[in-house]
Amino acid sequence: MLSTSQTRSTTETISRVVVDQKYVILKNIYKGKQNNLYLAIKQEESDDIDAFDNQEKYYLIKMKRQTQQNEAIPELQFLIRLKEFNCVPVLVNHGEQVIKGFNYHYQIMERHGPSIKLIYNYLSRNIPLPIICLIAIQTLTCLEIVHKHQIVHRNLRPKKMLLSTNGNQILLGDFKYACKFKKLHGTLLVNEGYKLNSNKIFLNKYSSVNQHLNQIPTPKDDLESLAYILLTYASNSDIFKIKAENKTLKLKKLENIKLSVIPEITFKQAPLEFIHFLHLVRTSNANDYPQDYEKFKQLFRKIILANGCTEKELSYPLLHMNMQDKSQLTQFHSQTNKLKKIQHQKRSSESIKEEDADDEISVYQIEKTGEDRTIEPLIRQLEAKKFKHISQLNQPQVGSQIVKLKFTKK
Repeated sequence: MLSTSQTRSTTETISRVVVDQKYVILKNIYKGKQNNLYLAIKQEESDDIDAFDNQEKYYLIKMKRQTQQNEAIPELQFLIRLKEFNCVPVLVNHGEQVIKGFNYHYQIMERHGPSIKLIYNYLSRNIPLPIICLIAIQTLTCLEIVHKHQIVHRNLRPKKMLLSTNGNQILLGDFKYACKFKKLHGTLLVNEGYKLNSNKIFLNKYSSVNQHLNQIPTPKDDLESLAYILLTYASNSDIFKIKAENKTLKLKKLENIKLSVIPEITFKQAPLEFIHFLHLVRTSNANDYPQDYEKFKQLFRKIILANGCTEKELSYPLLHMNMQDKSQLTQFHSQTNKLKKIQHQKRSSESIKEEDADDEISVYQIEKTGEDRTIEPLIRQLEAKKFKHISQLNQPQVGSQIVKLKFTKK
C-alpha cells in the first residue's frame, strides 16, 4: 500500500503523494492488515518542512485500498455523527482517490495524541493510579455520548483509546466494528443490517463475555471491556496475555478465563472500586439502558480524592505530542512523586467517609484492607480452591459460596 515497508512502524519517508489536492503525505507511521496511517501536512506548508515545528498543523490520513467499486465504509457514518461531541478524532474530510493505479478510500483527521497502550508501555507498565482513574472517568464520558447516540463500539481496547491533540482528553477511535441499536418495548435491538458475526473477527482479549458467546451487542459490552482494561492496568495483571496455536483456540481460552475469573483474587492488587465497577456492570441486565454512568464515575473520583488531589488538577503533561519541553517533564515527575508519596502514606481514619448502605462493598472491616485500598492482605488468607464455580454467580442458591466485598463504617 503506497510502497510502504513491511514493518508496522514507522519512520519511512515515502514518495511525494498529494491527497485531496491539499495534503502531502510525509511518512507512514502505522501499517495494518486493512488500513495504513500516514502523517501529512498541507501542501502550501510542505516546502520548508525541516523548519516546520507546529505540531497542531499536522494531519493523519487513514488509507484503505478498495477491493470493489463503491465499497461501503461503515465507520464513516459514526465518525460524522459524533464529530461535534469531542469524543472521537476530528474528521476533516474523506473520499476516494486513485494512486499509482489503485483506488483508495481516505479519511483525513486532525492529528491526535498516542494511544493508552503506547503510554502504558512507555511508562514501563506503571501509570499512577489517579491517572488511571482520570482515564476511566473520561472514557466513561465518551461511552456515555456514544451510547446516547445509540451506538455500540464493540472493539474497545487500549489501542483504540487515544489522547486528544492537546493531551487533556480521551478519544475513541476505530468504529469499523461498531453497530447501531434501539430500545423497543424494553428490549435492545440492533439495526436490521447487522448479522451475528460467526468468525468473531472483532473480538479481542478485553471483549465482554456476551461478545464471546455471540450475543446481540449492547452498551453493557463496552462497559465490561473498559472494566477489564482498568483492572489489568491497575493491577499489572497478565491474565489475558495467553498463547494459542490459532485465534479460535485463543478466543476460547479467553472466554473460559472470563467465565471463571474471580476479580477479588485475580486482580487482588487493584483498588476495591475497580472490582466493584466490574461487579456492577456484570450483574446489570443487558437491556438496562441507559446505565448510571455518573455512579460509575464517582467510584473513580473517590480514589482521586483519597490521593489528595482533584480531577481538575490531574493532566497528562508527559504524554503530550511534544515531548521535548523539559518543564513538562519536570512537572510530570513532580506530580508522579507526589502521588506515589501519598499512596504510601497511611490513610487517616478521618479520610474514610461514611458510606450509604447501597454503596457498601465489603463485609470486612476497612483496616483489614491494604493502605492503598487493595485487598491483597486479605486474599492471602483465603484458599483459592474454594472458588472454582464463579460461573454460577447468578444462581441465588450458591450465593453463600461467594465472598462479597463491601466497605463498612469504621
